[in-house]
Amino acid sequence: MSNSAKLKVNESYNLQKQRETFVASISHDLKNPTIAQIRALELFLKGSFGKLQPHQREILEMVLDSCKYMNAMLGSLLLTYRNEQGTVKLASEKVSISELANECIDEMIYIAKDKEVKIEFINSANIDIVYGDKIQIKRVIMNLLSNGIKYAFKNTKLKIKIYNEKNMTCFEFKNSSPYISPDKQENIFARYVSFAQAHKELGIGLGLYASKKIVEAHNGTIYVHSFKDNKNIFGFKIPNNEFYKDIERSVTF
Repeated sequence: MSNSAKLKVNESYNLQKQRETFVASISHDLKNPTIAQIRALELFLKGSFGKLQPHQREILEMVLDSCKYMNAMLGSLLLTYRNEQGTVKLASEKVSISELANECIDEMIYIAKDKEVKIEFINSANIDIVYGDKIQIKRVIMNLLSNGIKYAFKNTKLKIKIYNEKNMTCFEFKNSSPYISPDKQENIFARYVSFAQAHKELGIGLGLYASKKIVEAHNGTIYVHSFKDNKNIFGFKIPNNEFYKDIERSVTF
């Protein structure tokens, strides 16, 4: 086989793997809102609320929001899968990180209750907006929040904070969960290296990888800090400068 033919074969193989990674990544993210719906419905089925009351309507609205989120994600999946390069063209809109955080908390609140984890949210940002793709940024927050709840010790707090740092809007959470060694921290955002693996559990390892790609496509950074007293911090920072609102960006998974 000629070098040219080998090159084409390798390119075809790499392209296929790239597309498979992207589809698997989307599928991974769809688990979170689905589980949120299941947990809420289980509460109804257990008779936790009795007859329908106004506050129960809020739960139905939460389920509806989850369905809308999944629908938007599926739309993104279909559009991207049609693109042979597996590339998502990012929207450029004004996005409130605090609003997204509240949406994600509402969708994950029953998972947190099931795990006996209390969520504490503090917004100390003067500027809580960024310019980018709302759906993709929400993916990042959902991934981080899901991991934060899943690996937190029972009867502990997950503290979410939004703040400003220079020209950045920052989101981070701090929880009580098992220590992550420096070598695991270094690779935790790599493809097929999962937060679950850091705790010796099974995991597909695409949620944090996708989150890193999305944040970096928004000219931001994502990070993890772990401490031996079993405190962990995950977060990201995205520029909030209006300079970025008209820039065309994309992300390839």
